[in-house]
Amino acid sequence: MAAKIDNSKCIACGACVYTCPFGAISDKSYILDVIDLIKKSEDNTKYKLHAVVAPSISSQFTYAKLGQVISGIKALGFHHVAEAALGADMVAWTEAQELVEKGFLTSSCCPAFVAYIKKNFPTMVDKISHNLSPMAAISKYIKETDPGAKIVFIGPCTAKKAEVQLESVKPWVDACITFEELQALIDARDIELTALPEDVLDNASYYGRIFARSGGLTDAVAQAVKEQKLDFELKPVACDGIEACKLALMKASKGLLPNNFIEGMACVGGCIGGAGCLTHGEKNKADVDKYGKEAMEKTIGDALGVVLK
Repeated sequence: MAAKIDNSKCIACGACVYTCPFGAISDKSYILDVIDLIKKSEDNTKYKLHAVVAPSISSQFTYAKLGQVISGIKALGFHHVAEAALGADMVAWTEAQELVEKGFLTSSCCPAFVAYIKKNFPTMVDKISHNLSPMAAISKYIKETDPGAKIVFIGPCTAKKAEVQLESVKPWVDACITFEELQALIDARDIELTALPEDVLDNASYYGRIFARSGGLTDAVAQAVKEQKLDFELKPVACDGIEACKLALMKASKGLLPNNFIEGMACVGGCIGGAGCLTHGEKNKADVDKYGKEAMEKTIGDALGVVLK
């Protein structure tokens, strides 16, 4: 008997894709849509095509330098490469304010975690942060700055492909591909990353960049509370993987959770454990932290700069 996915329970986390020993399960690919967007931009003369890359990119493409990967993305036909980590800075800043206002909150950054709440803990839906995810937040900012722009999100997450179909996100993100699909595009164009010069990716703070790993979002919200001098005692719990999320939500739904902020990451390790990653391992966390420390902007407020004005 053939196995079937129960869509009433599926949260699009991609765990089945990554763990299936036969490779019999695959996520829906939008790679042809991205190729179409590249072609129709006509070398960015018809519209500017922006790539928004997840901060977990710092732990991928281990055979090349990050700056070379950025050059490779531009060589594919993208006008500009932006960090989703700047969107994470935006989210941390406003999520801290929302948390203080409401007193209890669950994060909204991981679409699989949000879907899990909606399907399994409907009484907790009103506790989900109203903030857009970092991907959508930075994409919204780009499109408001350049109304004709087209945006492709590149990251480790299969659930993002479901998120970009949501009515609240659809206006801001035109397509979504994984790091695996980015590698396929690079291979198809015979682009040798190691032969390219290093470009620069520097839009975000340390705190925005560490969203990629479990606990990073919590650290960023704590920093945002501190920077804004908000009078609030943050009692967070960082849930690493869907089972940890389930336990925290069960306690919260019964009024037994001592924490007032739930960071939910469906993938173990956080985004660095996403099904669309090229690599999975403990080293990935160290790579993300190193990438964060290389940020020019050391505070969230500094990184946001003109965005906050």
